[in-house]
Parts: sequence; structure tokens; C-alpha cells
Amino acid sequence: MEKIRKNGLEKVINRHKAECSKIQPIVNTMLETGFLFTTDELKDLASVCSKLYKQAENMAKEEAARSKVKFRSNADYTETLEYLNDAVSRNADALRKALLYHTQNPLEIKAYEVTDGVVQVSSRWIEEKDAEYTILPTENREQAKLLVDNVRQAIDELNAFVSHNRFFGKGISTSLDSRRCLCWLDGDGNFHEEKENYEFI
Repeated sequence: MEKIRKNGLEKVINRHKAECSKIQPIVNTMLETGFLFTTDELKDLASVCSKLYKQAENMAKEEAARSKVKFRSNADYTETLEYLNDAVSRNADALRKALLYHTQNPLEIKAYEVTDGVVQVSSRWIEEKDAEYTILPTENREQAKLLVDNVRQAIDELNAFVSHNRFFGKGISTSLDSRRCLCWLDGDGNFHEEKENYEFI
């Protein structure tokens, strides 16, 4: 058997790509605020923000160190840290909203990467998704495919056998079909043979 592509891959990828335009302004804001912001920080922003809060603390310390007056230095540190932490918090909320974390079908943060300040869908994530949506051949799958092909061939042959017989609708049908047939499947997939209908062959 050849590898089988499950439906929906393109839809999933395009859905993630469409949100890049909503995530980009968040990244821009973080960079403009002074944060070092890469793919790792984007993932952190969607999670507990521990790296970013630590980065904010270091940035506030650096800013406070410029002041030679200790009182002013402490005030600068507190004020800067509060400002930076607020920026992290606000942008984290905006990112979670863009990722649809409030819905039953949120986007995957690992789908995104930040390269030179630009948000894009990760080619590695696309490869992983491609593998997830691909059914590869195995020995058991090969055997299952062979059995299914045999069933299909038998059905085609049986239907072709009665196709010119005016007494039959189909050779094999389902419980929903009221026409005469030789065998049928019920709603549970059980096989039934209509032996008396051989009379019309």
C-alpha cells in the first residue's frame, strides 16, 4: 500500500498561518519595550512568563544601576519593573487570546517561531504535522488493505453479476435498501444472506 494522507492537514496549517498577523504586533510591542524576544520568549509568553519576568527584573536592575543616588535608584527599579511586568502581563493575555486559548480548539504555540523579529509558522512544526497526518505502510496495514481490496472486488463482481437481472436492485446492499438483493449488511455491519432470492437468478 502507498502512504495515506489524512484529511485536514492544509486546514490546520492555514489556520495557524492566518494568526501570524495577530501575533506579530505582540512581538513588535515586546521588542519595542526592550525585551529580547525570540521563539523561546514567545513560548514563554504563552505559558507562565517566567523567562520574561526574569528578563524584566534584569532590565530594571540595569536601568536602576544608571542612577548614582540610591533612593532614586530604588525608585527607578520599582517603577521600571512594574512597567515591564505590566507589559509582559498585557501581551501574554493578548497572545493567549490570539491563540484561542479560551476556546475548545486552541492553536499550538509550538507552531510559531520568531526569526529576526518576524513571526512565522515553523517549517519543523509543518513537517511534524505532515508526519502526524500521514499513515505509513506496515505489515498489518498491508494485510488489512489486501482484505479490503478483496471485499471490494467481491462486491463489484456480485453487483455486476445481477446488474442485468430485472429482479434485483443490487447483489449486496444495506438494511436501508428495500430492493431485492442476495445479501446485505445491517446497521451494525453484520452480514445477512437472502437464500430465497437465489430463486430469481
